[in-house]
Amino acid sequence: MPRINVLPKSVAELIAAGEVVERPSSAVKELIENSIDAGSSAITVEIKNGGVKYIRVTDNGCGIDRDDVRKAFTSHGTSKIRSGEDLDAIFTLGFRGEALPSIAAVSRLSMLTKTAEDSIGTGIEIAGGEELSFDDAGCPDGTTVIVRDLFYNTPARMKFLKKDMTEGSYVTDVVQKTALSHPEIKFTLIKDGKNVLMTQGNGDLRSAVYNIFGKEISEALIPVEYEYQTIKIKGFVSRPLNNRPNRNMQFVFVNGRYVRVPVAAAALDEAYKNRIMVGKFPMCFLFIDIPAGKVDVNVHPAKTEIRFSEDSKIFETVFYSVKSALNKGDDVRPEISLREKRDITAKKEPEPVQMRFSQSVLNNENNTPVRNIGPLTPKKQSFSSESNSTVPVTPVIPEKREVPKQLKTVMDAVEQSFPVKTEEASVVKEEAEEKRTAAVPVIDITAEDEENFSVNKPFSLPEKDRVAVFRDTSGIFNNMTPKEKVTEENERYYIGKQEEKPAEDTPFVPDNGIKNEEIRIVGEVFSTYILVEKGDKLLVIDKHAAHERMIFNSLMSEKEETASQLLLSPVAVTLSGKEYAAVLENTEVFLRGGFAVEDFGGGTVIVRECPVTLQKEDISSIITEMAGELLKGNMRPVPEKLTWLYHSTACRAAIKAGDRLKKEETEVFIKKLLSDDSIRYCPHGRPVMYELTKREIEKQFGRV
Repeated sequence: MPRINVLPKSVAELIAAGEVVERPSSAVKELIENSIDAGSSAITVEIKNGGVKYIRVTDNGCGIDRDDVRKAFTSHGTSKIRSGEDLDAIFTLGFRGEALPSIAAVSRLSMLTKTAEDSIGTGIEIAGGEELSFDDAGCPDGTTVIVRDLFYNTPARMKFLKKDMTEGSYVTDVVQKTALSHPEIKFTLIKDGKNVLMTQGNGDLRSAVYNIFGKEISEALIPVEYEYQTIKIKGFVSRPLNNRPNRNMQFVFVNGRYVRVPVAAAALDEAYKNRIMVGKFPMCFLFIDIPAGKVDVNVHPAKTEIRFSEDSKIFETVFYSVKSALNKGDDVRPEISLREKRDITAKKEPEPVQMRFSQSVLNNENNTPVRNIGPLTPKKQSFSSESNSTVPVTPVIPEKREVPKQLKTVMDAVEQSFPVKTEEASVVKEEAEEKRTAAVPVIDITAEDEENFSVNKPFSLPEKDRVAVFRDTSGIFNNMTPKEKVTEENERYYIGKQEEKPAEDTPFVPDNGIKNEEIRIVGEVFSTYILVEKGDKLLVIDKHAAHERMIFNSLMSEKEETASQLLLSPVAVTLSGKEYAAVLENTEVFLRGGFAVEDFGGGTVIVRECPVTLQKEDISSIITEMAGELLKGNMRPVPEKLTWLYHSTACRAAIKAGDRLKKEETEVFIKKLLSDDSIRYCPHGRPVMYELTKREIEKQFGRV
């Protein structure tokens, strides 16, 4: 049996340092907590190369007395507690006396400190736990700790560090959480010579949220203030409409310390039940003040885990405080400004005639610039009183533009899910052509109109005669050809209001190898499910899940990168520190998925391009979701990350529950579904179709 040996001091310090100093952010956290305990009102953190090469933490606190400087670097040397009884009521952030000696054991550390009573400061330098110098130093009141070459003497630990950008984001995350926990302290973070974070230190939590996360998040919060027995809750929670796809924006502070509180997260979920979508989470910035004797913070060296003596009371207090805040009427919907209803009988001045394009034309897939057509006002000229002029006004049809090759990737993914045979749609197209011809108005200009028809007095058509130009974006009419010859431009654009004919209850046979089996579309229920009679079975089809799988299959089958569209106005997405780093480290994944993401600084990224199938309002949520997924499995290969991105893209591009389909669209949709056996589950694993046999239905009615 091996003999028992007493480890040397240097080895013991390295072991202790491994528990306390895991990475640069751990060292920053310990140094900031010491500064807060020293009563500082301003703390500056500066790092270089993610904190691996250089860390500086400067405060204006009380400083350390000259006689206590060396004691501060001895194991378990602390001014926070004196006896075991003090552990039962800890009011400070630090209390173990392990931070400074642990950091000094694995780095080259120097410290300058001065108290208000001393006329001169003190400087000390330590490398690998060994003191190099101790002397007088000129410095202001407070303490400055500089850490260089972290883990220089433990190369094994260096192997587990990540890229400088990632380590720097972890430091940012620590500073953000600490700044939120103490809004009365002014925090400044400098990374590689650039100021990336600065709070005002005015004691206003909302102001701190604004400084860290921006205006959008700070304005989405409602105040929380509640007291139950000895427990006090205050802070902010987000409105139900302002939610997140993960819990990365939930911050809970217990007695001024950021900690993970599972019971508080559970109470928060319960308070938002029936107010927020499943799979979404509210934001929160909650402070829990509780007597120090009822909470145990001496659980882990990192001090991010605590234990409560009464978890049930914490749950109830958080639940009722949040519930009360939500019920106070602060959850108001955004104001909608409606134009005043016009009196059609009143005589008004003529309005300018303008061509009104639908949103689908303006937001075209190519983001092709569309010229704004101004008021239709003729040039000033003389008119003959004896002649009557008839001026036809014809809507401007956008010229034919060839779709670039790289743009077809995602467009085909959506449009190919709605192929239609020519013979099935010719009648519909012919009717559209007839309505297009009939919808074009003619304006007669006579001598009587000369006075009112001038450059300075625009004219307008009656409301009922105005021409609406809209684009068929469903893709269902792509292959239709009317019986009469129609130009390509007019095949893509329809003029005037199109009336929907009532669907005929006629069966159809899909071209999928089962021609001997009659298929009949019964209808659609809840604007979500399509009912189809197939032989002696009733198929209940989730149209969103089915369409999502169709688009996903098309995206996965493409060899090229996903086609993207350039956004007219880029979208800014605010992320937490870790999410921010995860996105910037995986810009290649986003680019292949159709997103052009750039660093905007301060925890914000800018999205300049997105897949052509996505709506602009979906960009922020999909970037945030992807960031959360990257944090869960940051080491996954690029193809797997890209697959998850395709999941989210297909989900948002697919038909939504509540979107009504026309008869022709429904028929094409069902044909596509029944002809492809791979469309049985959506990319997230939900079933696409549920079968009910005739016997099962008859059994429910007691017929068998």
